[in-house]
Amino acid sequence: MNTSTRTLRVGVGRTKTLVILVASLLTSATLAVPGSSGAASPADAEPPGNYIKTSHQLSKPVFKKTAREVFQVPMQDDVRLYVEVVRPDPKVYGSRRWPVIMEASPYHGTLADRDGTRIFPDPKRKGRSIGLTGYFAPRGYAVVMVDLRGTGRSQGCLDHLGPNDADDLKRIVEWAAGAKWSNGRVGLTGHSYVGSTPSIAAARRPKGLVTIAPSAGLASMYDHQFQKGVPYFLQWVGPMVAYEQIAIERHLPGEDNFGNDMTYFGCGAQNSAATAGHGQANGEYQEWHAERDWRAGATRAPIPIFMIHGVNDNAARIPAAEWFFGRRFNRAHDKVWLGQWDHGSSGNTTCSEAHVNCRFEQWQYALHAWFDKHLQRRNVDTGPPVEVFLNGKKVWTDTSWSRPDHFVEFYADAGDENVVSREPGEESSATFTAYANDASESGSNLEFRSAKLTSPMVMVGLPQLQLNASLSTSQILNLIAIVEREDAGGERHPMTHCAIQPQLREGIDQTVPVTPGEEMALRLQCFTMAHRILPGERIVLNVRTTSRHHASTFSEDARVSIFTGPEKTWFRLPIVGNPTLYDDVPLRTDPFAHLPPGPAQESIEGTVVAGAPGAGNRNAVTSTFFEFDVTSPANATMRAAATFLAPGDFDFYLQRRSEDGEWTGDLASGTSGSLSDETLRFALPGLRPGHYRLEVHNWAGPPSPIDVVITFFDKHGKPG
Repeated sequence: MNTSTRTLRVGVGRTKTLVILVASLLTSATLAVPGSSGAASPADAEPPGNYIKTSHQLSKPVFKKTAREVFQVPMQDDVRLYVEVVRPDPKVYGSRRWPVIMEASPYHGTLADRDGTRIFPDPKRKGRSIGLTGYFAPRGYAVVMVDLRGTGRSQGCLDHLGPNDADDLKRIVEWAAGAKWSNGRVGLTGHSYVGSTPSIAAARRPKGLVTIAPSAGLASMYDHQFQKGVPYFLQWVGPMVAYEQIAIERHLPGEDNFGNDMTYFGCGAQNSAATAGHGQANGEYQEWHAERDWRAGATRAPIPIFMIHGVNDNAARIPAAEWFFGRRFNRAHDKVWLGQWDHGSSGNTTCSEAHVNCRFEQWQYALHAWFDKHLQRRNVDTGPPVEVFLNGKKVWTDTSWSRPDHFVEFYADAGDENVVSREPGEESSATFTAYANDASESGSNLEFRSAKLTSPMVMVGLPQLQLNASLSTSQILNLIAIVEREDAGGERHPMTHCAIQPQLREGIDQTVPVTPGEEMALRLQCFTMAHRILPGERIVLNVRTTSRHHASTFSEDARVSIFTGPEKTWFRLPIVGNPTLYDDVPLRTDPFAHLPPGPAQESIEGTVVAGAPGAGNRNAVTSTFFEFDVTSPANATMRAAATFLAPGDFDFYLQRRSEDGEWTGDLASGTSGSLSDETLRFALPGLRPGHYRLEVHNWAGPPSPIDVVITFFDKHGKPG
């Protein structure tokens, strides 16, 4: 691969559209560098993995009986870590050796259980999430749940991913690898803080660690708190107080470790970021951060890594994963999922694109395949090495990842009007006022806006951005530049956030005073991108001092001037030339695959008279019932729609009569609060034939007639 950096100086003129830009970019042969993010999609790139379709290759839950065992494992300083191990029951299956899946967490017993449902909520048994323990132990794994020191039921003082935690992780992995019930092969996974411990373990290279799968984690506490000196909301103060609160709460009455190990009550405060020095105020990288910086070791770790991270993460921002993008993939056989996810770690009932768990069975089987391959050494399909889930439900894949070597360059132009230009304009400037303690998205700012695109663009990789700016103050004032996609309807969608605390412009480990009014060329740190722009959309550069990601720490009003012109205030976006984009795969098993092709049952119509108003108190006076039969085995879903002859708030509840003649609980409900109509939808793996009723409850309305229409649909969505 050609590793030289090439910049294409293209953009949008003040009176021209992007048609020349995009047409030339997406057809240029100079961009066709196989195997490079920021290059043409290689000819041998695979479609996105459909892990549901390949799940038949994976280990099966043949070990129905499992056992849970508790250990107190001593560390180097005699602190004992609390460990629970769930594995196939030795009383049933004998003294066999199992590969190990480990989760090391500070949240056990407080914010999370010891079953691993936080990262793995979708697999269920009898409606309850079974997590890593309930899913993997029956498939021939020993699942090891570790409470980090100073948390849960472990002894010691909270270390905030410091040297003691790192040493503990090395020792606990080697303990698990050497246990009599272990086959010596250990893999770590987890989400958020729990997704950070795998990377730290990998940096220490314990014997027996063969792979990690970190989700939304980090390898440096600095990346958790700051973006080139600019503090993040909440995560900035988290290592000062929030984690210490968790460590203290475990000892309180009614909590998981009440009455135990009181010697360690509150002792983690001595390791918190509150003791780190002035860097907590100005964003400077100091010794406390250096002691909690495992990026170099994680980057060099000689094991395959499955990295999972969201470009919209609002807690563990994507810069925390940049160490991973510097690894040599072809040597390590790594894999990455990069998606449009935020940080949420549950949401398996209401999520859409919120986070990786919202990939449901695709996530379940992708992680399962990864561990089967590397821990059980099965010959299974783990999908393309690079899967990037773009906005608009499109997927881009590649055979490897490397830092982009092709960029599209844009200039801000503050001439007659603030625009994003193909070429730099004449030297000019624009000024805005930053108001003290304004942490809102609608605060003071300066915008530069392009013309509409006429062809699409796909951007994957780390952008670059320079602001030429001056401040009217020498105090700390954070600068943030957001590159946004403005869709055809005018709605803005951030694609990358770039930031700097200008006093750290010569390096995050040194402070250089700002001279008021002096122009500075500032290179900001940006978020990795995974976005596509469509025809009719625009690119916007939004310069401000606050954002939804960043805390406001300046304390006085100040004027900010942005300078434009040749070599001033520009940004470079990593371009994928001639990309092959795929539609996303189904995220769940088709629940209607077993149904006959149709037709669905014909619709049913009728009228009921509402009872007396009951404001949520459902009884024989306030509710009336509309009974009907479901007869066709081809019914996949149904919709009950009603119109009210008089305004009122009427709610719907669907029930089914069981074989003993009793009515079930509510199968579905429609409770929108509309005063004119109501709708209820219901779907099972087939709306099985039987006798049903629709309870119509008068929440607040007159006892008037209500017209009801029940429509049935087959598995293709065709109504009967």
